[in-house]
Amino acid sequence: MKAQQARNDERDNKRVFRWGVGAAIFVFVLALAYNLLTQTREEGPVKPDTPVQSAPQTTSPGASPASPTK
Repeated sequence: MKAQQARNDERDNKRVFRWGVGAAIFVFVLALAYNLLTQTREEGPVKPDTPVQSAPQTTSPGASPASPTK
C-alpha cells in the first residue's frame, strides 16, 4: 500500500503544481491587461486642476496705450 500511496502523492503534487502554474499565468495576464488598459486610458491631454493665470501684458516704455478709434 505504501507504493500506491507514493504514486498517488506524486500524482497529486504534479496536479497541484500544474494548477499553480496555470493560476500564476492567469494572474500575470490579468495584471498585464489591466496595465495596458489603464495606460491607454490616460493618454489624453492633461488638464490642470486649477485655472492657470497668464502673465500680464506689458508695454514698452515709450509706447502709448492704444486709444479706441471713433
